[in-house]
Amino acid sequence: MPKPPKNKTPELNIFPGNWTIKNEQMFKAFDLSFAQHWNPASFPWDQLDAKNFDPKERIAQAYWMSKLALFEKSGIGAFGFGMVRAAELNLEDPTKKMLASITYDECRHDEVCRRACNKLCPNWPYGYKPQSDFEQKALRNIEALYEEGRRYWEGFKGAWDYLTPELLFAGFFFAEIGAETIFNAMRQTSKLEIYRQSFQNITRDETRHLVATMALLRAMAQEFTEEQKLTVTRQMKQGFIFLSPLLYQHQATFWHLPSDFDQVDQEVEEIARNAGLGVLTMEEKVRYWRQAIEKKRGEIESMGVKVPAIPELGVEGVEVQVKKNETIATSF
Repeated sequence: MPKPPKNKTPELNIFPGNWTIKNEQMFKAFDLSFAQHWNPASFPWDQLDAKNFDPKERIAQAYWMSKLALFEKSGIGAFGFGMVRAAELNLEDPTKKMLASITYDECRHDEVCRRACNKLCPNWPYGYKPQSDFEQKALRNIEALYEEGRRYWEGFKGAWDYLTPELLFAGFFFAEIGAETIFNAMRQTSKLEIYRQSFQNITRDETRHLVATMALLRAMAQEFTEEQKLTVTRQMKQGFIFLSPLLYQHQATFWHLPSDFDQVDQEVEEIARNAGLGVLTMEEKVRYWRQAIEKKRGEIESMGVKVPAIPELGVEGVEVQVKKNETIATSF
């Protein structure tokens, strides 16, 4: 009986594993995660006692935190998925462990969101019963975002069928640029200690994530063809589109949201900002995100990867056409 043809793809197995360290910057980022451990349970959550705010202020803060939670959950799934695949492909030790560390950090960030919502509006958003038109529209926005999260996740999983793991890993860095920026700015603008303390720790995590994902890109980009480098540029543009509901305003290229989503979103965010949650204005979002990209442009382009043009932010670069409903394979 003839033997079946030999499989040309590597066998996926987490064993035997290795303790190989080639990427020293990646190892340093992972090693730093031990020293930078923090516990959200120790934060002053009583500052978010519902009696300290009027109904709209409670909903507005819970709204923003639950919006952030969607993207934190995407990070739990995406980095967790990547962690398993990195182990199966027997990538070097600190890469596997750093992806595990980031997954844990995203769980911790999501826990900040959960605790804030639980203090302000118990059962928000999953079992909350709106009491006014304002609350109904706010909840509708969150439910619409979460429903779109289903589309994102299906696309992310499907992307592993046609993009190499190296290309998928390489695209992880761009969202971290935006994440580090927004949390650092909110740390400075929030009026309540609970938020300042939360965003200070989250910023530290995101800075470490950015160092690690940039180190991963640098190691992989050395072997990329020009076509593969252009794919990374496309992933950067997709990252902007994916994060747009949080860091800018939603882009219909991917997001299918109610026609008045942005109007409601801006109204609710303003109330949250006035209540003490350091939500950025639209002008601040554009300025800080543009500055973050420009700060990293030299490092990115030194790897032979071009920055995409993002006219909404005033970022110049390579014109990248992203088709409507195109799969997005990034994470937060």
